[in-house]
This record gives sequence, C-alpha cells and structure tokens, in this order.
Amino acid sequence: MHILCNSLFKLFFKNFLLYNNLMKLGKKIFRNTGYFLQEIARSKIILQAILVGLISGVLVVLFKISINKLFALIQNFISQFDLTHKLLIFPLITTLGGLISGILVFKFAPETKGSGIPFVKMVMARMGNITRIRSIIIKFLAGVAGIGTGLSLGREGPSVQLGAGAGALVGKMFKMRGSDQGKLIASGAGSAIGATFNAPIAGTIFVLEELVNKFSASLLFPVLVATVTASSVARHFLGNNPSFTIPYVTHDLSFEGISVCIILGIVAGFLGVAFSKIIYKNNDFFEKMNKIPNWLKPAIAGFAIGVIGIFIPYVLGSGNLSVDLLLQHKLSLSVVLLVFVVKFFVTPFCFGSGAVGGIFLPMLMLGSFLGYIVASVFNIFGFHVDVVVMAMIGMGAFLASVARTPITAVVMVFEMTAGYTHILPIMLSTAIADLIAEKLNHRPIYATLIVNQVKSPEAKYLSSLLVKNHMKTDVVCFSPNITIKEAQEKIKEYGYKTYPIKNDKNKLLGIITKADIEDAIFQGVDENNEINKLMNPIPITIEPSENLYIAYFRLHSNNAKSLVVIDKNNKIKGLITREDISKAM
Repeated sequence: MHILCNSLFKLFFKNFLLYNNLMKLGKKIFRNTGYFLQEIARSKIILQAILVGLISGVLVVLFKISINKLFALIQNFISQFDLTHKLLIFPLITTLGGLISGILVFKFAPETKGSGIPFVKMVMARMGNITRIRSIIIKFLAGVAGIGTGLSLGREGPSVQLGAGAGALVGKMFKMRGSDQGKLIASGAGSAIGATFNAPIAGTIFVLEELVNKFSASLLFPVLVATVTASSVARHFLGNNPSFTIPYVTHDLSFEGISVCIILGIVAGFLGVAFSKIIYKNNDFFEKMNKIPNWLKPAIAGFAIGVIGIFIPYVLGSGNLSVDLLLQHKLSLSVVLLVFVVKFFVTPFCFGSGAVGGIFLPMLMLGSFLGYIVASVFNIFGFHVDVVVMAMIGMGAFLASVARTPITAVVMVFEMTAGYTHILPIMLSTAIADLIAEKLNHRPIYATLIVNQVKSPEAKYLSSLLVKNHMKTDVVCFSPNITIKEAQEKIKEYGYKTYPIKNDKNKLLGIITKADIEDAIFQGVDENNEINKLMNPIPITIEPSENLYIAYFRLHSNNAKSLVVIDKNNKIKGLITREDISKAM
C-alpha cells in the first residue's frame, strides 16, 4: 500500500502545478475584482470566444445529428432483409461510405484525415494551417459518410477539428495572428469537446492538459467562455442530459470494490498500451500498402466493418449506443467479451485506413466494457461489486492509459455519467492506469500520431532529421547532492543554461537551469541546500532515434527550451534545444 500511495503521489505531482496555478488565479481574481472586470470589459477576446463557441456548438450539433440520422436510416433499411441479403447489401453500404470519405479527404483536403486532434496539436505548434473553409466542409461530410455508415470510429476527434477550424476562421476574420489566434483555436477545440460530451469542464481541462500542456490564465478565460457557450448551444438542441444513461447504482464501494478498482486500473494500463501499439501497427500496415491509393484505403476498412457488423452490430460506429445497452444490463457477459475483443482490433484497423473519425469515444466504450468484464469475473468468484460502477470507472482508466490525460479522464467520466459519488474510485483506478502506462514508457497517443498527419514543408523536412545527429553531446551533468553554491560556481565555469541531474549510473534524475539557481539565490534560499530540492524531477525527454519534428513539437507544447536526450534505459545521451532545431532548418 505504501508503494502504491507513493506512486500515486508522484503521478499527481505532475499536475499539481496546474491546480496550484488555478488557486493562485482565484486568489488574484478575488483581490483584484474591480481591475479584472475592467480588463474583461476592454477585451475583445470575450466576444470572439462567444462567437467561436456559437459556431463550434452549431457545427457539433449538426455533425452529431447528421451521423445519427444516417446511421439510423441505414439500420432501418438493412433490418428489412434476411441474413443472405444483408451479407450482400450492408458491406456494400459501408464500403461506399468509406470510399466517399476517402475521396473527399485525400482528393480535396488531406489535412482532414483521421482523428483531427493530432492535427490541431500540430496547428497549435504552428506547424500546420487550419484556416481553410474547405477543411471544415470536408471534415464534416467525410465524417458523416464514414462514421454514419458504420466505421468503428468516434465523432469527437473530427468535432475538435471542426471547433478549432471555427476558432481559426474567427481569428482570421478579426485579423488575429500568433498566440492570439492560437487562443481562439484552443477555445474552439475545447468548446467542441464540451458540446460533444455535454462536459464543459472536461472540455476546458482537455485544452490545458492535452493541446497546450500548460496553464495559462490568459488562455483559460476564452476557453471557458467558448466551452460554456458551445455546451449551452448543444443543450438547447439536444437536451441537458448526461452522455450516458446511468441506472441506480450503489453509492459506496466496499473494500472489495476498492480492491477491484486497483486491479481494473492495472489491467486498463496494460491493455491501453497494447491498444495504442495496435493502432501504430495498423497505421504502418496501411502506409506500406503503396500500390493502393490512399483514397481507396477507407473503403477497405468499410468493407471489413460491414462484414463484421452484420454478425456483431455492437461494434459499429462510435459505440455510445452499445455503452447505453451495457449500463442498462441488456448485454450478456459473453456478448460483452466478444464485442470488447472485436472492437479492440477493428477500431485501430478503421483508424489506420485514414478515414475521418476519432478513437476517443471508442476508448470510452472499450473502457466501460473492460470495467464490466473485470467486475463480472470477480463476482463469479464470490465478490459483490456493482458492474455498472466498474464500467464507469473503466472508462476513465482506459482513456487515461491511452491518451495519458488522467485529469481530463476523471472529470469527463463524472460529467458524462453524472456519477459524482464515485469520483474517488475513478481517480484511484485512473491514476493507476496512467502510472502503468508511464512505467511502460508509453507516450500520449495523440502526440505520437502527429507524425502521421499531413505536414507543412517545414514539418516534413524536420521529420527527416534525427535527434541523435543534431543534439549536444558535451553535456555537463550535476550530482543531486551538490549544494546551490557549488552549482552556481559550476554554472559560471561552463556557462550553460541547462544541467541534467544524474545518479552514479548516469541515469536521469531531474533537471535544473541557470534561472532556477538564480531565482533561489534571489529568494534567499540557503546556498548550502542541495540542488535536489530545487530540480525539476520530471524533465521533458526524447530518445535519440526520434526526429526533430517530434522534438520541436514537444518543446513547443511543453513551453520548454531544451529536451534531455535519453536512451530506453533512462541514461543521458545529450541535450537538444530550440537553437539546435533552428540551425537544422
């Protein structure tokens, strides 16, 4: 238990700064209310954020309705036929849906392929363009064609790109550039998440945790405004209901339940990493199909899901309908097992084809099914665990493992399900799953998928260059036990700005900068204190075999000036900075 608690503490330490800054912001607001309101009144960003939220909300609502209407129309049509005719007709429909999606994307707007979240992250790193109206139209139509006909993909990724596109267009309308336009793009992305899941808080946190990976008071306010606006639009047209309908569940988990939560977190951690690897393998599989044009590949996925969907219809589409059936106890354990296994493999296959659609909702479905399965297995052996509660918890755990966004996962689950009474077990299982993924060296999936996006010429060029050929190898490292005074003297001697901290085996323990030392001295910290009390214990790292595009993105998204280059054994190999990448360009 001590080891578990220690690990959980280390995990949540990463996100402590976010919460700390939020508290500081709150105090500042209360102390300077008058000034704050004056600034709001003067700022055009509020009206712009509202406009972004309105456009994003309408786009998300239309996108959801269009997909649901097309899916329902096709299912009603297919239900009229016997099995033999279904085997002929339904694969034809899904193949046609994939074909239309592929033609629209690869012939008219290649940047709209896949989820949309990786591309938005790329845009936030200023390595892509999202201001074309054509991109929004193609993303919308291709998403409806693919997901609406049954491809095992989610609508949330495309929704994020639609929302971000709305933010970019509003920014262009007001002639905004750079960071100002970036705020509106982020606001549009967050508002799309909020409107899609009826989860405005989760939408806001998603932006901070996933898209920008840092806290910014100037960014927080427009994102909040846009997200609340978009969620209000969605609630007006779709109703103010949770994304998933939860029947009555027990309000307290027993010691047995807590034990199962821990096991579920471990299982979700391992399976989440496996799911990510299968996605990467499928991406590579379709990339190697050089003789088949890209626009035809989604049709292949469409045919496959069409054949499978006749026999296992629960794997079709985003999966939210299947989750509702699960939570209402309308699926047997054998069916749940079968659907989980099939969905686990068909979703990466559909995603790898390049069809428009995300993996966010499928991840939530897989997580809920996993939680249900784990709980059911334990109940067979005499436990008394509420399977619905575990299904809710499984959503957060699996999402955190794959996307590596534990805070977003926790907040999103209890917003989507209104399961506020189970926030603590959700946090526990989610934290463990994220910890397992971290120990397996699994990086956030959306950041990794960026490489597979259509890139700008600069991004393409950087992708061809490896970190190991451009990093600094003459790195000066510090021991964690030297004093602040000794560190200051060494900094004067070497003149570098960044110093990795290592143990006797050359393994990375943390990092300290010249600015950290100067700040400590300015604040009157005892110079005889050891630097391990000042170092950042969770530095941003990269491996030598990765490319400069990934390095650039990781520097930008973490607002960092340098990355520590380490091998798979966490041994220090060098440093790479923004200047090194600029020289390479």
